[in-house]
Amino acid sequence: MRVIHVVGHFTPACCGVAHYTSRLVAALIDTGLDVTIVSRSGNLASSVPFYSLPTSAWSISALLSLLRLARGWHVDWLHLQYAPGSFDHRRRVCLLPFLAKLIPGAPQIAVTIHEFGGWPWSPPAPLAPLAERALAAGEQTGRFDRETLGLLGASDLTIVTNPDHFAQVRARSPRLASRLQIIPIGPNVSPELGLPTTREQARAALGISADRFVAIFFGFVHPVKGIETLLLAMHSLRKARPDALLWLVGGTESLALRGSEAQAYEEKICRMIGELGLADAVDLTGFLADHEVAMRLRAADLAVLPFNRGATLKSGTLITCLGFGLPVLTTAGGDLGDLRHAESTWLVPPRDSNALAKAMYQLASVEEVRQRIAAAGQTIGARYRWPMIAQQHRELYEATNRPVAVVTDG
Repeated sequence: MRVIHVVGHFTPACCGVAHYTSRLVAALIDTGLDVTIVSRSGNLASSVPFYSLPTSAWSISALLSLLRLARGWHVDWLHLQYAPGSFDHRRRVCLLPFLAKLIPGAPQIAVTIHEFGGWPWSPPAPLAPLAERALAAGEQTGRFDRETLGLLGASDLTIVTNPDHFAQVRARSPRLASRLQIIPIGPNVSPELGLPTTREQARAALGISADRFVAIFFGFVHPVKGIETLLLAMHSLRKARPDALLWLVGGTESLALRGSEAQAYEEKICRMIGELGLADAVDLTGFLADHEVAMRLRAADLAVLPFNRGATLKSGTLITCLGFGLPVLTTAGGDLGDLRHAESTWLVPPRDSNALAKAMYQLASVEEVRQRIAAAGQTIGARYRWPMIAQQHRELYEATNRPVAVVTDG
């Protein structure tokens, strides 16, 4: 079976969707599938098969070129990894399943929705009443919706990665939700990666004493991640635990925060670190290679992910930290499945630096609690493994696959 996975920009260091896709494709190849990533721009030195589509934008012409390419390669599935920002907020890509039905020999269309609920289509004012009635009817019948247009209603296979997105689709259209499959994401960095393999070895390699308390944030350093709240909490924690150290592991540059905006935000964080007197207590590492991230995750005592909107299971960094056996302190608000407060994770309200500081102090003070939460969290995190996720994809491809109609252009 041949499959193409499509991402807007294939830059895994700057895009969570691209990073997810690279990990998924590698795992799918391990199952025996013939899989290639196609994008209009990206990393030509990728470790997985990659083809750069010769186009400057996601236009109708580019989509037709993509479909002709897939037909020429006799591809069974064209799988769109969809997030608006990845496609430069060009809604035309949502027409892909309709265009596929117009081209003889085109592959089946699958789509994974990575973002939902934040970008509904707003029709021009003169058309608003008529458009609203049409959109409501389309959602009621399960043909299309106001956010992804035809992606959910017209694709042959539709996937979401977490219960929150499923619930959001269901609230808008139960018929669309009835077509959804939920396949979770896996860890950004695999726990099996490289050496060292123990906390003691990792700390020795990093020059960190065995008795120092180390908290770690892992992920893109963005305004929505609660970094400012975390720095305020760290300032409070240091009054009771002067030995506490915080690693902010991740870069600011991404598709969501680019160029001068990313630089300005990084400068803001650095300035805040200085003003709070945390220069010797906070290490803003920037982007690190996977093996360097793995070393820091092994060396840390506590993962702190204070997301402003609450944690959900679409967070690859949450899944990663669980997999490394770290106790995870994060924020309430999203559907966390089987994760429970004080059992397999520790939850505090978003944007509350006092509550976060108090929880950090509690967890820093009682190693037995950290160990208990870490063990329970790691058991749950073990369910989110790339081989399992790839196998779920393969089974869905095979269950709904139809033979490719070979069509030549001659």
